[in-house]
Amino acid sequence: MKSLRARVLMLIVGFGLLMAALLASIMYASVREYYNDWLYGNSSRFAERILEAHPNLWRDYEADPASFGQQLRQYTLYSPNTGLYLLDDGGRVLASAGESRPFWSEHQVDLSPVRQSLNSDPKQPVHTTDPDQQGEVCMVAARPVVQDGVTKGWLFVVPRQASLREQMPEMLRSYAIRTTAKVALMTIAIGVLLTIAMIALLTRPLTALTRATERIRKSGFCDDLCASQFPDLDRDDEIGRLSRTFRDTFDRLKLETERVQTTDAKRREMVASVSHDLRTPLTALMGQLETIRLKGEALSDPARRELLERAMQNAQHLRRLTDALAELARLDSPDFQAQPEPIAIGELADDVVQRFAASAQEAGVKLEIDYPDGLPLTRVDAALVERALANLLDNALRVTPAGGQVTVRVLPDRSGIRVEVVDTGPGVSPEDQPRVFDRFFQGSRARDQRGASGLGLAIVKRVAELHGGQAGLKSEPGHGSTFFIELPVSA
Repeated sequence: MKSLRARVLMLIVGFGLLMAALLASIMYASVREYYNDWLYGNSSRFAERILEAHPNLWRDYEADPASFGQQLRQYTLYSPNTGLYLLDDGGRVLASAGESRPFWSEHQVDLSPVRQSLNSDPKQPVHTTDPDQQGEVCMVAARPVVQDGVTKGWLFVVPRQASLREQMPEMLRSYAIRTTAKVALMTIAIGVLLTIAMIALLTRPLTALTRATERIRKSGFCDDLCASQFPDLDRDDEIGRLSRTFRDTFDRLKLETERVQTTDAKRREMVASVSHDLRTPLTALMGQLETIRLKGEALSDPARRELLERAMQNAQHLRRLTDALAELARLDSPDFQAQPEPIAIGELADDVVQRFAASAQEAGVKLEIDYPDGLPLTRVDAALVERALANLLDNALRVTPAGGQVTVRVLPDRSGIRVEVVDTGPGVSPEDQPRVFDRFFQGSRARDQRGASGLGLAIVKRVAELHGGQAGLKSEPGHGSTFFIELPVSA
């Protein structure tokens, strides 16, 4: 019963059998009601014909009560199963076409249903006390026996065939059974045909959807999803909605798969870059320290100081690299959240510029800051923005030659605040520009510069993303570069 077709088919067959049983019950009840109405109508007409043929029926009884039962038996000669009784107005049996009963002297038939039926609807069958059996109820047809305008008694006709359980004609019972069987078989046949059609209608698109799902699963969610794989996308029903939901789900899975693959590729690239970047200064540092240890006595003071200076520079480079790795890992943590507060970006940028003033003077680079008055406050994490701006300034001072200039600008943008760091260095080559914010990416010129880790711009980009903004670059080789951060005012 794991097949959808088998379940639906069994459901329809069970429904057909239930409907057949229900139809049989309805048919039986209908036949019974019809048969009772037919018997009651015949019995009523029989009683009326007797009274019409014998208008002085009560006088005939009074003339000879003892032999009046014989007269009643003559009326039922051709219907021996019909009970015919003469009752007084109180309900006592006076005479019968059948055998007399010893309890008639004390037995009274309830005439209230008879009187009520004659006053309301004479055609409705009446059920009251059975004259021949104490405590039993039967269907009767009763008519009043009137003499000289006065109701003297009642003529009772009891059709004994009224009990369907025992005396229902076999012809009617057979007819009901045959009709019910035909209706049941026809219902089941129609139900099976409708089931087959419905199963075909439902399972065809589901089968197509299953095949498309299998193809996409086997492809690793990498194939381009097209309308031919989901042929029922245009249907405006449950199948169409299901197909569109599957397509959207697989599109999302494809994007997530590509993102995971890209992240994994970057992770491998990061590991390789970290290994390379750490190995170079570490190897130089170990060699310099080993030289000092083995040849320390033979080295002159200037040579020893030079080796120690180089070792210190390599150690500082290692420290900067590990600090940048730790900072980037902290910013990438799912638990990390920025702590925004209203900040005057212009004043924050001025503080960072003042911190780098001495370094710029030593490098012979002119460092300036420009921002207008009246800039709106921006909700940002001051520490993160300060770190990002410091990274941009550090890169700009590193690439700008002596005599050049680095300018920090803070200006309002269309949707917020824009912070720019403009240098007069050699610029970034067009092939390197799309990747300058990638982690551990170093351009051809940056590889020759000591202290470059390839993580500073990645941190800048991550800080901008945490604030709902973006980082970017405008550069023309030979004419310097402009790195910028766009921060929304309501971030």
